[in-house]
Amino acid sequence: MSGDNRSELQELYSRALELYEQDKPDQAVPLYEQILSIHPDADLVRYNLGLALYALEEFTAAAAAFLGAAAIHPDDPDYWFNGGLALKQSGAFSQALEAYGKAYLLQPEDEDILFNMGCCYQAAGQRSDAMAAYEKVLALSDQHCSALSNLAYCAHLEGAYEKAAGLYRRLLRVRPDHMAAGYMLDALEGKNTATPPPEYIQQLFDGYSGSFDQDLVENLSYRVPALLASLLQQAIGPGHGDKKVVDLGCGTGLSGRAVVEYASFLIGVDLSAKMVREAEKKGCYDELAVGEVVDFLRQQSEPADLLLAADVLTYLGDLEPLFQAAFATLHPGALFCFSTERGEDDGWQLRPTGRYGHGRSYIRQLAERTGFEILVCRAAELRRERNQWIAGDLYLLGA
Repeated sequence: MSGDNRSELQELYSRALELYEQDKPDQAVPLYEQILSIHPDADLVRYNLGLALYALEEFTAAAAAFLGAAAIHPDDPDYWFNGGLALKQSGAFSQALEAYGKAYLLQPEDEDILFNMGCCYQAAGQRSDAMAAYEKVLALSDQHCSALSNLAYCAHLEGAYEKAAGLYRRLLRVRPDHMAAGYMLDALEGKNTATPPPEYIQQLFDGYSGSFDQDLVENLSYRVPALLASLLQQAIGPGHGDKKVVDLGCGTGLSGRAVVEYASFLIGVDLSAKMVREAEKKGCYDELAVGEVVDFLRQQSEPADLLLAADVLTYLGDLEPLFQAAFATLHPGALFCFSTERGEDDGWQLRPTGRYGHGRSYIRQLAERTGFEILVCRAAELRRERNQWIAGDLYLLGA
């Protein structure tokens, strides 16, 4: 290659790096690809192409670029590590772990590699492996807050409540302002906190968004959206696409998809931005918003025909603010359809799981106090947890 060509390629490379630094990865990508069409073995160019594609959230393509660089230069742990990150983001957990494993062999004392391996195991539902990885992180850095938090949460999900409580306390000694740890410790200690901190809900579901549908439907036999849709069909008949429907706590859109036949206009709202992005992929919503459901309802200027809250009240203790906002949002004769985990009859309880149970008499008294009429109350098995069904209730209220 002539000196002029080398100079031209170097200029292209410098320009691509500059565009990436200017937060213009979409313009950097074709320049990297142009260089690679001439020099396919340029591992650093492939790596930087991966960074640009990752910034564009093109995770599968980014992983291919990172692993392409690793194939050329397999002794660079950053190539394998970033390949693992991109594969994890694309949901290819077993391949991600393989890439992280290559990075770990090169840098066995690297806590970031171990932590991300733990996150990947956790996202894949392999909690025991995740916990082992987090333990290794803490052996290297005993105040690693994210490893402590994730290890505590995994222990909590496994039902190892005493271990989880000890880890939450340990985390709070390092981070006294860690709201999620404080909330979960309250749940384990039987303190009846009225509502979880928004940060807890955001972190919980942001981290869960990528594997939410598969984990709930395939692993936990989650049925609430389908059960509520069936309740509506039996109570009011099939949908005719004539209602303004608001899906509160829409999550990844499973509930919206279940009731879309009723909607002339379907709105979804959720506190987790990552969940809302997943819901958008379902293609059934006319409008999506990120926000807290009570605040969202209070801001509505147009009345709704149907409010849906599938597995949302389990993350709220005191339901009066929600019921008041819901009643104010609905026009006379409109409907509020929701599920609860069944609690003690005279109130609500924060359970060791971190979710809330609500008694039937509590719902009945609250409905009367806020102006609702209970049209249907039906017992249901909501989902499985540690091989047992969670008992709950399905409600249809009229405004």
